[in-house]
Amino acid sequence: MLLKKCNFSVAVIGCLSVLLLSQGPIVFAHHSYSPIDKTRLAEVSAIVAKLEWTNPHIFLWTYVVDESQESGYQLWAFETGSITMMARAGWSRDDTLKVGEKVTIEYFPLRDGRPGGEIASLTHADGTVTPGDSPAQNWRRQIREAANGEAQ
Repeated sequence: MLLKKCNFSVAVIGCLSVLLLSQGPIVFAHHSYSPIDKTRLAEVSAIVAKLEWTNPHIFLWTYVVDESQESGYQLWAFETGSITMMARAGWSRDDTLKVGEKVTIEYFPLRDGRPGGEIASLTHADGTVTPGDSPAQNWRRQIREAANGEAQ
């Protein structure tokens, strides 16, 4: 009887170990925010092209006027937090943004200069401001406090 209990325990521990080890690549697959410059904010006027409401991050694709492009526009990509984080910030898939809507995006730019970055806030044509996720709001506050000479 003791041998059967021991074999069962070893089997359970073995199964749990395999399960936990198999989840490692999923956890480590998440990228860092190192491509984003969290030391400065930029602003751009854009037209919403597409909102990708997906995990692990929501993406906003926009058109920004660029006369050097044959189309007159350049496609920019902006990242936000997860669906859960953005819902907490007041976002919804169907109501926050509409394709074709004009917005002003305050964002943390990409370090390599490509068009896009992480959203700090959106200002809609009617003046309504939609915040980015909470980490972005914290970085934004710190940048503004530093610019105003306030203690952090």
